[in-house]
Amino acid sequence: MAAKKRSIRRRRSSSKRSTYQQRTRRKNSLFLKAFEYCNLCEADIALVIRLKHNGQVFKFNSSSQWHPSREELDTSYPKPREITWGELAAQYEMGEAKM
Repeated sequence: MAAKKRSIRRRRSSSKRSTYQQRTRRKNSLFLKAFEYCNLCEADIALVIRLKHNGQVFKFNSSSQWHPSREELDTSYPKPREITWGELAAQYEMGEAKM
């Protein structure tokens, strides 16, 4: 059975206010999911979101003792798996949820 192709549904209203509200809901949802994942799966999570249009940065870190820098991640063992934009886009189009 072929996987059903996913599509992102856009809202009909494209006003600035509705676009801002949708982006805010998505950002808040990402932070909530990160919080839930670290609680349910006993994982440390560091999440950073930077808005391109104004450079505003939002951060979430589940542990005050774990601040991963690029150098620390590059020298850690086992080597971290870096998931690219292309890989996520391909999974999204195929409808798979595995990484």
